[in-house]
Amino acid sequence: MSDDTRPFFTLEEVRKYLAATNDRAFSNDKAIMQLIDTNQLTPYVKYKGLVSFVTQSISMNREPTINSLTNTIKTEMTKLEIGELTEPHYYDSALNVDSVIYLVKKLLSSFEDKFATKTAGANLFTEGVFKLSPLNIAQSASEIEVVLGDQRPISQAIRFDLNDPGLSDDEIEGYILYAIESDENQSVNLEKNCELLFAKHDLLYILSIIKNSNLIPKLESDLSSANRTINQQYKEIEKLKKELKKSQSQQPENDVKDSVYLLILVLKDLLLNPCINAFHFKSDSPKSTGKPSQTGLIEYIISKNIPKLGKRNIEEIFRLANKR
Repeated sequence: MSDDTRPFFTLEEVRKYLAATNDRAFSNDKAIMQLIDTNQLTPYVKYKGLVSFVTQSISMNREPTINSLTNTIKTEMTKLEIGELTEPHYYDSALNVDSVIYLVKKLLSSFEDKFATKTAGANLFTEGVFKLSPLNIAQSASEIEVVLGDQRPISQAIRFDLNDPGLSDDEIEGYILYAIESDENQSVNLEKNCELLFAKHDLLYILSIIKNSNLIPKLESDLSSANRTINQQYKEIEKLKKELKKSQSQQPENDVKDSVYLLILVLKDLLLNPCINAFHFKSDSPKSTGKPSQTGLIEYIISKNIPKLGKRNIEEIFRLANKR
C-alpha cells in the first residue's frame, strides 16, 4: 500500500487492509465504526449533488473523543519517558514521537463539530471530496452509511468543482451536503451521489499501531522460547560438568605408573640412538662438574615436553628406583 499514490481509500479497501493484519479486534465493521467515532479514521465523501453555503454556524465539542485521545497521548508520552530512562543510549524514540505529534494534531484539529445556523445564496451543483464528521456516519444492520442533510454537521471541502457562488472564501464556513433522495437533489436525477472514503495517512497510522501491538506478544513468545532453550542448555552443561568432575576425581592426581611406561620408552630411545651419548646429560647448573648426572638426564627428558614426564614425575620415579 505504501507504493499507492492515491490519498484516499474506499471502505472496502479499508476492510481488506485491516483484515490482512489477522487481528480479530479489527475484523468487523464495529471496529471500523469505533475508529471513526474516535476520529482515528476520519471520514470523507466523494460527493456529487447540490450544496448549500454556510455563512454562520455554532460549534459543539465532542468531549468523549477529546478525552479518549487525550488519554492515548498521555500513554504514548509515558512510553517515551520510560524508554528514555531504561535505555538512554540505545532508545530510538523517533517513530513514537511521530505518533504523538500525529495524535496531538488530530486532537487540536477539532473534534469540534459545526452546525449551520445560516446559509446564503442559491444551492449549486458540484462534484468533489469533502471532509465529514463522525456524526455523518451511521452503521445499519448490514452496512456503514453516510448520512447527509441540514441536521448534520457541516462539511469541509477538500477538492471540488463549483461555479462562482457569489461569496468569498472568508464568508463560507462550510457546506451542507444532501442525500440523493432529498428534496434538494430530486431535481438533479442522480443515480448515486456519495462514496465513503478514508485518508491513506490515517490508515497507515492505524496499521502501524496494530502491527506494533501484535509484535510485542510475538517477541514475548520468542523470548520465552529462547529462555527455555537456554535453561535446558544450562542444565545439560551443569550435568556434563558434574560428569567431568566425577571422572577427574576417579583418576589419581599423579599417575606414576603411566609415567614409568613413557620413561622406559624415552630411555630405550636414548640407549639405541647412536647420536646420543652420556655427555648430553650434563647439568646446566653453575655447580655442575661438567660430567653426566641424574639431574642432567632429568633436564634432558623434560626438554622433550613429553606428557606425564614432567620434572615432578621423573624425580619421583628416580627416587623410588634409587630405594630399590
